[in-house]
Amino acid sequence: MKNLVILALAFSMNVWGQDVYSDQFQRIQKVELLEVVENDLGEEEEILVESRKMPSELDLLVKASHTKSNVSGVIMEIKAIIALGKEIYKIVEAGRPVVNTHSEPVQILPKDEKGNIVQAFEMSNWKAPRARKYRVSTQNYLGMTPASFDFMLIYSYGGKYRGKGAYITGAQIKPVAVNVKWGYSLNADFKVQSIMNQGSESNPVAGAVLMIDYKISTVLQDSSGNATFHINGLGQTTTY
Repeated sequence: MKNLVILALAFSMNVWGQDVYSDQFQRIQKVELLEVVENDLGEEEEILVESRKMPSELDLLVKASHTKSNVSGVIMEIKAIIALGKEIYKIVEAGRPVVNTHSEPVQILPKDEKGNIVQAFEMSNWKAPRARKYRVSTQNYLGMTPASFDFMLIYSYGGKYRGKGAYITGAQIKPVAVNVKWGYSLNADFKVQSIMNQGSESNPVAGAVLMIDYKISTVLQDSSGNATFHINGLGQTTTY
């Protein structure tokens, strides 16, 4: 009996090792972006936003991704509107959430007649934060999910200056769960791509395009992708 148990354990270890080291395990077949919502029973449901299949050939030559310096303060500005915070920072590194990042939630605020920044606490009519949950999920050629991460898009909106406008504060993308199997590596960055005024000059509506860049790697293959979100001072969120 003891010999049978040892044989069964050895067999299961061999199968596990064969799966982990096999090309089918190490090759990514597709990457999906999903929005995670709760149904009427309080259970999570996934809504497919985008599915991207990987090329069939091995991609051993990977183009290096372009990065920018992490300089906090003024990110960008247009007439009467300015974005403050940090333009780019890591949110997942080596398959782990970056919990001690010195990130600054993005604020898109007005400037006064002299061009000075109006701080969020000087404004009124701020609405409760909007939050939406998303998931990036991979599938390999064994039908397994070897790498995935969940993140939240959060921001407050509707702030008015002297009774006008609709601005944004506290905008950020935060990882809430990261699952990476042996042999896979996952990294992700958050950045502000652009800001705009979607209203009029006298009654501005702040808007911003936020992006996650992610890279999932194995010994055989690298997969890079991104998820892009547009938010505005009216509390509207669009996923691209």
